[in-house]
Amino acid sequence: MVKYSEIIKANSKIKKYKVPTLLQTSKTFSRMSLNNIYLKPENLQVTGSYKIGGALNAIMNLTEDQRKKGVITTSAGNWAQAVAYASRIFKVNAVIVMKEGTSKTKINATKGYGGKVVIYGKKEKDITEKAISIAKSEDLTFLDSFEDENLIIGHGCIGLDIIEEKPDTDVIFCPIGTGSFIAGVSIAVKTIRPEVKIIGVEPEGANAMYLSLKKNELVEIEKCNTIADGLAVEEPGEKAFEIVRKYVDKVVVVSDEEIKKAMVLLLERAKLLVEPSGAASLAAIISRQLNFKDKEVVAILSGGNIDLDKLTYILKEEIA
Repeated sequence: MVKYSEIIKANSKIKKYKVPTLLQTSKTFSRMSLNNIYLKPENLQVTGSYKIGGALNAIMNLTEDQRKKGVITTSAGNWAQAVAYASRIFKVNAVIVMKEGTSKTKINATKGYGGKVVIYGKKEKDITEKAISIAKSEDLTFLDSFEDENLIIGHGCIGLDIIEEKPDTDVIFCPIGTGSFIAGVSIAVKTIRPEVKIIGVEPEGANAMYLSLKKNELVEIEKCNTIADGLAVEEPGEKAFEIVRKYVDKVVVVSDEEIKKAMVLLLERAKLLVEPSGAASLAAIISRQLNFKDKEVVAILSGGNIDLDKLTYILKEEIA
């Protein structure tokens, strides 16, 4: 199990490479939800998502020999950009295997940060097997985007940021893909303030963590079907699942329609461009899935990397 002390240690090292993403209050969303809402805009972070923390921690923990040889990982996009960016800082060659159909914006950005992109497969297991195969043949270090504890530790730094800036936080909403993000956040937050409620959010069409918790064992869904490509994971990470089971208070699901509505509202009212995965937290809040009010609530907006054609489609659909 990841330790709180490891998150503290990592935070002291990676903080200088990140930009502050201070909480933003929203009267509109507060009124809609009957709570005091604060947005944690990780869409404004370096590379456009929260994942830079985990990537920096993973790269910084490589041995000198591993740095010289290079790394390989798998990603739906935001992790790819973060690994490429962190690798460039420390002069490490990075290869990223990405799913067929991955956002062009995310592919181009990954290449722009210096990463080599390999497009292969449609399922997580397929691209993971491909990455491991390349790692063996080219003598690269494989960074597991599901099970690497350095990810969980690095992601946990965001939990520290929230409690440091707003110690009276009552509830935190966090999106779930592999589960490593909410795992790190929940360890950090619950260690400092165990009374804070941590709520995970998944799309209806990619609800593997929700189903896994319901069955009390890892569940693999056959196919993801959601606009939130960053959360489209068929099966949660095993380590993340164990942490979520211990620390996360509840996991809820939202529809793609609720996500799209949240995206448009974030643009209109908060002037924030947030990708579907990043809008999931707010979608759960404004749909009033949970029965509480007058609480201090933080919604983590996990990323803002979205193709303009997808954004145009969503805006036309929602505004029409």
